[in-house]
Parts: sequence; structure tokens; C-alpha cells
Amino acid sequence: MKFRRYILIVGALLALFSSLARAQDYVAVVCTGDTGVSFMVEGWEHSTFEWSVEGGTISRNYGDSIIVNWTSTPGEYEISVLEISEHGCAGELKRATVLVAGPELELGDNRSICSGEIFTMEPEGSYDSYLWHDGSTGTEWSSGEEGWIILEVADTHGCRARDSIYLTVNPLPVVDLGRDTSLCGDQSIELNAGNDGILYNWSTGDQSPTILVYAGYQKIWVEVENEFGCSARDEITIQECDFAKYFSDIPTAITPNGDGTNDAWNLYKLMDYPGAVVEIFDRWGMLVWKSESGYSNPWSGEDLRGNLVPMDSYHFVIQFNNSTKDQIVGIITVIR
Repeated sequence: MKFRRYILIVGALLALFSSLARAQDYVAVVCTGDTGVSFMVEGWEHSTFEWSVEGGTISRNYGDSIIVNWTSTPGEYEISVLEISEHGCAGELKRATVLVAGPELELGDNRSICSGEIFTMEPEGSYDSYLWHDGSTGTEWSSGEEGWIILEVADTHGCRARDSIYLTVNPLPVVDLGRDTSLCGDQSIELNAGNDGILYNWSTGDQSPTILVYAGYQKIWVEVENEFGCSARDEITIQECDFAKYFSDIPTAITPNGDGTNDAWNLYKLMDYPGAVVEIFDRWGMLVWKSESGYSNPWSGEDLRGNLVPMDSYHFVIQFNNSTKDQIVGIITVIR
């Protein structure tokens, strides 16, 4: 409880009290919500006093003094007093103005941002001083951290107001399309944007969490938005096929002896290239064998006439017959 005492002079000095009121001076300046504010008068002996207070409540009345609890609404309010002598004669009603001061501060509702964003609080209105919860005294406050934002302001009369909001920092959706890669032939890859989102926007125009992508150079991105309205983005590059790398595991030898093990040169990855043709050459560069398109019948060590070739090392050329005329060359050894 705040105790302040103001003396209102009556009797011989009532004229002074009236002149102050006419000059629109305030007999007192209090802050909104102040309690226990005391007002006194000095009058004739044995007089009684009738008080009237706007904008406040008289909590105690001692005759020549009162204690007032003031409103929480700023404004100018009239306080008046009437002296009645012991003989029942009433004097002139004297009035004065009390200024109930106090800054009006409203920070609004709690706020939220997305992780990585910066929130700036700039309260409406102009105040004589600012004090934020972290001790800073600027007219605005910024942060990207979750927590309470508390501000206390003061006006020119030293009256204060305080308000607070809670700042929530919402997470971003987790989006990871993986590392850049390459696809060959009829290969495909499923790109998965995760399950953190409610909205998916792909560069391909798709709007599902996953899409299927095929061979061919392309940059693909996806933007995902979650339930908080926060979004994240990722991008992947599908490189052109690296044939040397894709076919780096080609067998280097066959043993066509009829035992059912490694009797043929199986190139399973050529299934992705229905137009591929395989040619086998001897050490002198003569064509020994050539497949049909698609290599549906693997080479098992015979020549063009169907005769078994001698044990030796042979050169091969794989023609993919695609738009870029890619090919792979190497050596295959026949062991008997």
C-alpha cells in the first residue's frame, strides 16, 4: 500500500484552493491503482466535512482527512469538500482536480515464430522509460529464443505499467532428400520429403510426401510446410549416368566348362538398356562374337559360328546405343 498525504487548505485559505483549481493545476498527481492516498483539510474548530471523490473510493473517512484508493483508469478526476460549521452553516463547496496518471501498455496476445526467425516487439505508444526483462532499456526488443517477454514502462510522472507475452519458437520440418546421385538406364529412385509436413510442394509439381524420379540430369527441390506454418526446403541433383561407375562390377573372367558355375558372362545391369549391343574381339582386333540388341543371351565363350574360343583374354565393347552414344570397353578372360 502506498501512503501519500495531500493537504487541502480550507477556511481562511479556501480562496487559494479555488484559484489553483481555476488555473487547472492539479491538487495531486497519483498513479492508476494507487491505494492509501491521504487527503487532509484544515478548517474551523468543531466543523464537519463532506467529501466527494470521482475516480476513487474513500476507504477511510476521519472527518478532516480521508484515505482514497484510486481507479486503474487514467484521467482527471474531481475531489471536493464541503465544510459545515458546528452551528450547521455550510461554506462554499470547494473543488480541485486530481490527475490519475499511468501509461497504458498492451503487448497483445502471445506470439510464435519459426526456428531461425527473429521476433521484434515494438510496443505502441511513447513512454518516458522502458525496462525489459533482460535489463535492456530500448524502445524495442528482439530475439529468436523462446520465453517470456516482459516490459515495464513509466510516464513523465513516474507512474508505471507492466505487461508480458510468451514467445513460442516452433520447429521447422525435417527435410532431407539425401546426397546427389546418378541414375542409369531404367533405374529410378524414390525421393522422400519426410512425414513432418502437411503441405508438400515439389519442383515437379507433385504435392505428395514421396515422388519417383528416373534417370537424366535434373535438379529437384521440395518445400515442406508443417502444422505451425513453418517451412523447410531441400534440393537434390540427379547427375547424368556415370557408366564407368555403374558397370564397375562387370565380371572380368568366365569359365565355360559346363559345370554350371560362371559358364556365361552375365551382365544383369544391361537389362536396363534394351538397345545395348556387346561385341567381343580377339587380341588382333577381329570380331569374335556379337550379341543381339538387349544382350538377352549372355556370351558363353563361343565365336560367331558357335565354336568355343581358345582360352585367352578378349577385348569387349558395350555399345549402349543411347542418345549420347556411350560405350564401355574392357577385357574379359576365358579360362578353361
